[in-house]
Amino acid sequence: MSRIFLFLVLFALALPSFAQKPGQIKTLHFDLTKMSGTVVFALVNRMVTEPAKFQGKRIRMGGVFSSYYDDQIDRRFYGCVIADALACCSQGLAFELAKPRKYPEQYPAEGDAIIVEGDFDYEKDEGGGGFPIIRNADMQTK
Repeated sequence: MSRIFLFLVLFALALPSFAQKPGQIKTLHFDLTKMSGTVVFALVNRMVTEPAKFQGKRIRMGGVFSSYYDDQIDRRFYGCVIADALACCSQGLAFELAKPRKYPEQYPAEGDAIIVEGDFDYEKDEGGGGFPIIRNADMQTK
């Protein structure tokens, strides 16, 4: 019994050395790639309707690449479109890459399968609305 206690004390003292340091891999809070389609659909819906609850959380998601150019504000948006379990209803989340790429040369084709991981944020627009966006993102093709 005393050995177990000693082990736990030594482990507790060592915990600070396991803390995340700058440059290390960030903690992943939600990995949508490992969830069922129904759960993903519900969770993304909550992210859209209750963004404050997800602010700053690290998210990984899989879907298809999409982009949209808004000529009124001269900005291109990139998105990961996620289908629900029946593939009838899609939701998407916008993302910004941590290391910008040149569009379209360095991006996948529209509709290509991608995985995106980054930090959840909410961007407000001039009209008082806004939208969820994954910032500091890394994107890979499947």
